[in-house]
Amino acid sequence: MTYRHCNTRSASGPSVAFALPAGLTNGGVTTWALALSKRLNQKNHSSKLICHSPWPGHGTFKSDGRSDLIYCDGLAWAAGINAIRGFLATYSAVKAEIFVPNWSWGTYGTVALMSLDEACDIRVVAFAHTDQDHYYELLTYYEPIISKFVGVSEATCQRLRRVLPARLNDICKLMYPVAVRSESRKPDHEKPLTITYAGRIQQRQKRIFDLIALADLLAVKSGSYHFEIVGDGLQLTQLAEHFERTKYSNVSIEFLGLVAHECMTDLWANSDISILFSEYEGMSLSMLESMGQGCVPIVTDVSGAKEKITHGQTGFVVSVGDVGAMAQIIADLDADRDRLQQISNACISSLRDHHRFDAYDQEFGKIMRECMSGPSARWPGTKAVLPIK
Repeated sequence: MTYRHCNTRSASGPSVAFALPAGLTNGGVTTWALALSKRLNQKNHSSKLICHSPWPGHGTFKSDGRSDLIYCDGLAWAAGINAIRGFLATYSAVKAEIFVPNWSWGTYGTVALMSLDEACDIRVVAFAHTDQDHYYELLTYYEPIISKFVGVSEATCQRLRRVLPARLNDICKLMYPVAVRSESRKPDHEKPLTITYAGRIQQRQKRIFDLIALADLLAVKSGSYHFEIVGDGLQLTQLAEHFERTKYSNVSIEFLGLVAHECMTDLWANSDISILFSEYEGMSLSMLESMGQGCVPIVTDVSGAKEKITHGQTGFVVSVGDVGAMAQIIADLDADRDRLQQISNACISSLRDHHRFDAYDQEFGKIMRECMSGPSARWPGTKAVLPIK
């Protein structure tokens, strides 16, 4: 069956659809897409979110009041050819001019298959959200239908330039926008130091079990430390059960579960330190959001970290796995709250005027308009829409 795809050009700019390959499960790409789509629609710029089925056993964000969500039955991550044929009706019904497939073979494969219809008139914007081999393999394979490549950090852009030397003019950098405080924070030196992690609760990529080692190290230091753990993931139950069995005199651990993106600003504003244990990132959205609220980041040396953090001035960067260094920095900041306050203010100043929502949305709109000035996406008929694994 052929699904006809007709676009209606809007005076406000091309319509766009963001694919959420695992639905509304926890992750920076999800929160970024939810927020961007909402802002675009508020500006009368038509945007839809194609929401696939979530990972089994994973919690999902609530979607009350979201008119831009279009549900597509089936997880896109490991989707085969029959599954993506089943996705076609939903993708075509969205009637978008621009597709942002994000991070899965299933979503890119669906758009590639859709483009084989000669009546289809679409463009594809490819984001490299993470500095990881998977992304570069994905974008290299689907390069024939991609109009623009967007890196979220200088590291991701440099890698894109290396793997796609013939497309240098189509590669650009666009860092996530975040809310930034207009004034400094008022410190409370009497309360325990609040340390927040927000992200997927999983060992793969996020190295979440480093939290156990960090808590153990802080337990033998002076000071009082309170951890707030935000998110959901495969290791949540195991981690929570560990801390139920392990009690400390000066360290407390609180699991907050999934927190709506709209509520994260207040959470960061009430936290002193944000932490990141990751093996790799693109440009950590939680890192940027925390800095915008004066929450001092202590993160691993991954893509985006040194691009935004000057060590010791606007945060701290440690080697992946160096939990000892992270613990010592936290203990030192607890002992010197004036220095913590100084770095907090520097974090706010460093992001001000560089991550504004309006500037981001204007640049994204420009990228889409440039896409529309070029040819339609058209997948080569001789190439498999899904690679043979």
